[in-house]
Amino acid sequence: MIATPLQTPASASVSEEVYRAIRGAILDLTLEPGSTISENALARELGASRTPVREAIQRLERDRLLFVFPQRGTVVAPLDLDEFRSAYFVRSSLECAAAAEAARLAGPADVARLRQHVDAHTAALAVADESTFFALNDAFHLEIMTIAGVPSVWSVVQNAKVHLDRVRIAHLTRASTYPLAPIVEEHRQLVAAIAAGTPDEAAAVMHAHIAKVLHRVDLLRDLRPELFEMPRELTAQIRTISGPAAAGRRLHSNDKSQ
Repeated sequence: MIATPLQTPASASVSEEVYRAIRGAILDLTLEPGSTISENALARELGASRTPVREAIQRLERDRLLFVFPQRGTVVAPLDLDEFRSAYFVRSSLECAAAAEAARLAGPADVARLRQHVDAHTAALAVADESTFFALNDAFHLEIMTIAGVPSVWSVVQNAKVHLDRVRIAHLTRASTYPLAPIVEEHRQLVAAIAAGTPDEAAAVMHAHIAKVLHRVDLLRDLRPELFEMPRELTAQIRTISGPAAAGRRLHSNDKSQ
């Protein structure tokens, strides 16, 4: 099951809510990488008509989270190392720059808000509330962007980091325990660097913080290689959609993980 039938708030269109519901199910692996999904089945499950579901599928195909194959159906994209590397580059570049700028600009009230975020993280960790913990994690990073004066840049990071989040959630739910306590400690170190007004240190702490995911993806590939694999019978159609180089990269990734 993806979700209960949609209850659309006035501020969101049905199409947007359907998109978010399916995207969330891909992100948390409710819809498994490599699995085939049905437009009709999704419409029934979400209590929506086929039109917003079709629109959502088109958006998710552009996001590289779905592949649509004529006469074959729609397939959830496997975890993709190329998309992962691109997302890592975007996030590392933008967030390290934001951390440095926040260290230059932060005042006492800004530092106080960051410390409140860390306290909330600590509380969520104490009760093992992973869902709240990761929502707070996003809020903390958005706060740094806001202090740096570039809150709108967070939307760029969010669009890219879905491919990092898929790895994180897959590691958490399909491989082994994802240690959360170090995240809180790294956030404390970030706050300390920003409070001290040391841009280079803030950028270095942020870089080390984000780089932890590189180890996670290697470990996940070793433990669950099938999450990175597209069914072999579909690789020719990927070549048609994405070009020979893209298909070759995916085949190469599959060969390395077998």
